[in-house]
Amino acid sequence: MIRVIKRNTAVTAIMDGEIDHCSAGAYREKIEDAITDLSVRELRLDLSQVTFMDSSGVGMLIGRYRTMAQRGGSVVAMGMNAQMERLFRFAGLHRIIAMEKEKGETENE
Repeated sequence: MIRVIKRNTAVTAIMDGEIDHCSAGAYREKIEDAITDLSVRELRLDLSQVTFMDSSGVGMLIGRYRTMAQRGGSVVAMGMNAQMERLFRFAGLHRIIAMEKEKGETENE
């Protein structure tokens, strides 16, 4: 499941459950629909309720990063548990997508 909230120039995608080869397409479509407005400059990914992500999910996130980067926007991932944070680092996502540790505190290498 996914819920998308748009506020001014930011879109927050609140994801829930598994992001795998079966669900990544639906997540991608919902997020793309929300960020087609060129005024959107920041995509915030709330991963606090994500229980699993495979390479399809990683690919989906990279694709949304590319969309935002092409227009000079940014992507921030937040609410990750330890397992998701390990996946982010292992896949190298932390190099392109900022990780929000605490409210308002981001990390990007």
